[in-house]
Parts: sequence; structure tokens; C-alpha cells
Amino acid sequence: MTDLTEFGVSDPQEPAGDDDDEPDEPASQWPACIDCGYVGREVKSRLGQSVPLCTACFAEREGLL
Repeated sequence: MTDLTEFGVSDPQEPAGDDDDEPDEPASQWPACIDCGYVGREVKSRLGQSVPLCTACFAEREGLL
């Protein structure tokens, strides 16, 4: 390894970034369920449905509950 002190670097540098525990993906990226308003990963337009639904609302609409 080369000596980087002549370039003004003495220790390895950590990449700049946010140190908070927030996920990298904002919550607004996920769609909202049109029935209950839940926003999350489980909400999507499912087969046979043209609107975004969460798992529970999809099952209720399809009569699976």
C-alpha cells in the first residue's frame, strides 16, 4: 500500500452518507391501498385488479377470507 500522507490523507476515509436508521427508500415510493389506505410493500396491482390493494383487501375482494 502506498503512503498517502503526501496527498494529505493519513487514514482511510469513510464514504459520506447519512447515519440515520431510515430506510433508503422513502415511504412515498409505495402506493396506497385504495380500500384501507395502507402504504407499504404489500400494496400492488394484483392479477384481476386494476387498482392497488394490500394483501388483506385483495383477499377480502376475492372472497378468500
